[in-house]
Amino acid sequence: MGPLWHSLRCHSMLKAVVFDLDGTLTVLNLPLEAMRRDTKAYFISKGVPTDLFEPADGISSSTTKAREYLLSSGISPDGWKKHESEMDAILDKHEASATKQVILMEDTIEVIKGIKDIGLKTAILTNNGRGSVNAILEQTKLGGLFDIIQTRHESPRAKPFPDGLLKIVARLDVERNEAIYVGDAGIDAVAAKRAGIEFWGVTTGEIDCESLRRAGASLTLESLSRVLAEVRIRIGADK
Repeated sequence: MGPLWHSLRCHSMLKAVVFDLDGTLTVLNLPLEAMRRDTKAYFISKGVPTDLFEPADGISSSTTKAREYLLSSGISPDGWKKHESEMDAILDKHEASATKQVILMEDTIEVIKGIKDIGLKTAILTNNGRGSVNAILEQTKLGGLFDIIQTRHESPRAKPFPDGLLKIVARLDVERNEAIYVGDAGIDAVAAKRAGIEFWGVTTGEIDCESLRRAGASLTLESLSRVLAEVRIRIGADK
């Protein structure tokens, strides 16, 4: 990539790896298009003009546009919180349905254990809600493998805003250039870039290798198992 990533790779000691969840650690089975469509439809029903939204807008960007429009149109902060809560319930229903069939990516447990075994901290940052994440943890063996598991309900603002990543590195007590964020989507890359944290893209979810590179990935990897190999190279554990 550019001089920034070169500096990060050459002059910082890696101390933490933060992972996205769906499409990264688990097979992507969320009905994302339906969730995006329902987000726009909900806010349109509350008076947001249809043409304010673009086809490329995801859940976060649609919500941000709706919030700005409605607040500028005179809705009270409490009124917005009510809309936000109702929208969250719609997302929760989609996520609850998807969590009934959770499949871990191949080697997920081994990769996370391998990263922890070489002394690095681990975390999850996801735009999923706490309810669906807890259900996933109950169905898999991921629960005890992370120092922090942070959902949209604990992040000040969801991805692509950087708030969640910045909160995680602060809680892990590491510098931004001592962490890597691993994810499969454009919003993961944007959040990492805005946070000043290096991003590694895995082609196991939403978008392909070239799209991940264009979004800002310093590395693109075809499988989660490659993440452990690259971590070992980064810290010199393969020597």
